[in-house]
Amino acid sequence: MKKIPLILILAILFLNAPTAQAQIAQCTGLKATTLPLSGDYGGFGQFAVTRQTIPNPDPTAPAPISVFVPSNATAQNRVPVVFFAHGFGGINYVFYEKLLQQLASNGYIVVFSPYTSNLFATHTVRYNQIWNGFLAAAAQNAAIMDTTKAGFAGHSYGAGATPEMARRATAQGWGANGLFLFIMAAWYNWGTNLNQIPATAKMIVQVYWDDETNQHLISQNDIWDKLPQITERKWQVIRGSQTYCALSANHTVPVTDGLGQTDAALNGYDAWGVWRRLHALSDYTFSGNQTARGVAFGADAHMGRWRGIFGVRRIALLESTDSPVLNSQSNPSFLWSQKCVYALGSPCP
Repeated sequence: MKKIPLILILAILFLNAPTAQAQIAQCTGLKATTLPLSGDYGGFGQFAVTRQTIPNPDPTAPAPISVFVPSNATAQNRVPVVFFAHGFGGINYVFYEKLLQQLASNGYIVVFSPYTSNLFATHTVRYNQIWNGFLAAAAQNAAIMDTTKAGFAGHSYGAGATPEMARRATAQGWGANGLFLFIMAAWYNWGTNLNQIPATAKMIVQVYWDDETNQHLISQNDIWDKLPQITERKWQVIRGSQTYCALSANHTVPVTDGLGQTDAALNGYDAWGVWRRLHALSDYTFSGNQTARGVAFGADAHMGRWRGIFGVRRIALLESTDSPVLNSQSNPSFLWSQKCVYALGSPCP
């Protein structure tokens, strides 16, 4: 096997990616901004959530599968499911727990399937671990899970893997009554035959303006441009905003607990930028709710307001467009032009 370049070891882990020094302290917690109300998109829902653990079918996988099950999921009321693929190194569900809990509390089963951080593992191995975890969760919860209504969400490495997971799901018959992809700050995509994803799928591709890890061009060339058949789709940009503290638009926006390994923080951008759009996309895809469509795709671009003496000031609105908007002035670790350096045996380009 070829020696892995040092830059891969130093930079690939999204949890250890360098972050530019902010001029003011980062907002932490949910008190700096207003929040979506309970029952609104992005707010916590009415259902109690239980985390179920399933032994990983791959003994080389680093952790069991976590399934977040809302109390409304029963044999008499099978509910839709959202499958989540984490960023590289984010094998502990706690990194994303608030995101997963928020979505599940609104009536969706959410599956978190960890994959290896072994730098010598191939992308095929990692993709199979993600997928086999999804299969195991679906098999164990077949009585309460409606896989004909399926969403796929991912961050960073997991975002790059999301189209391949959706393609495999389509081959299984999943998503026949509703299918979406929610992509956040994607790393390279190593999937194949993505034209098999149906044109009826919905898709949101989010980028964070100050992403110091993945070049926006990766999301454009490896996700957006490879799924031209999907007509209901939006490209969304979240930019930084600040008053007495800063809401950073960096690579870790979707991470709700950095566990001391990253400066990721739970704040208003989680609730307004990520949870609200993913929650609404789920509702629109699975029920056809047109209000949800407007929230998901950014016709409602509201991102809350600052609290305290800045209470009349709005936070920078979500930018939602029909074509990619890129930050060409950034200096991220991973560039589109370097994709084949990280192929690890996968076909490239």
